[in-house]
Amino acid sequence: MLFKDRSYNFEAVTINGGLDHVVSDISYASGERHKLDLYIPKGEGEHPVIVDLYGGGLVRGEKSSYKLTPSLRFINDGYAVASMDYSHNSDQHFTFPNQIAEVRAAVNFLTANAAEYNLKADQVSLIGESSGAQLAVLAAASFSAGVRLGHLPGESTKLPKIKRVIGMYGPYELDAFHRQFDAIKVVPKFPETGAHNSFEGLELGNRKPAEVPYAVAQGNPANYFTVDMPPLMLVAGTADQVVPYVQSVNLAKQYQALTGRETELHIVEGAHHGITDFDTEEFHQAKLKFLQ
Repeated sequence: MLFKDRSYNFEAVTINGGLDHVVSDISYASGERHKLDLYIPKGEGEHPVIVDLYGGGLVRGEKSSYKLTPSLRFINDGYAVASMDYSHNSDQHFTFPNQIAEVRAAVNFLTANAAEYNLKADQVSLIGESSGAQLAVLAAASFSAGVRLGHLPGESTKLPKIKRVIGMYGPYELDAFHRQFDAIKVVPKFPETGAHNSFEGLELGNRKPAEVPYAVAQGNPANYFTVDMPPLMLVAGTADQVVPYVQSVNLAKQYQALTGRETELHIVEGAHHGITDFDTEEFHQAKLKFLQ
């Protein structure tokens, strides 16, 4: 297997014999960090696809790490799962929103090559956690609004169609962290929150979010919601010290106002940031029901 964190017990995820094989390091575009791993379930016929986007503040993270664990559960339900790498930000190198172009390229690759991998080209859903949730919801929103965010040399002009999207405790209002943490009386985990060297500051070009309202607006998925936005599920915990859970609440309200439909919103009392409090059978079944 190809998991990066060997200390984690991934075998527990694929018990029940659901996994058929893994195709690793598929190039979905030219250049660095443009590869994905594709997990193919057993069973005849074509499989719906989940593209999983890991978190890490857009500054760290790798495909097929322990953060993929919750999405790998879907293999036993007949879903193919793609784990993709994308560009990172740093204090010298700023790539956002080019990560959205990379998601576009990865989804376009999977749909164009669906027959080779026995995939259902019209049933691609996105799941993201933390900053990966921002990418997932922003990608689905911009695709459905006909907006091309970011740039990737040589990419197709096609805008993919996303079936459904799940955002797990994502940051959507990059300039509101301190105000929201104060309002809900939660102490931020990172003292640099709101500063130029915070993860949200690095996403915005090593600048304080409060100083770049246009860039903040560009990164908020709500600004791209239309009636064509696919169904959305949002999940967050009230004890999250990295991203205020009210960002998911606010996004759900904006989704309803702009699409005329409700978000499936799950706010979990006492849950923290990260996969641990949400990688349960209960949440798996809730996500599965939503995807189906």
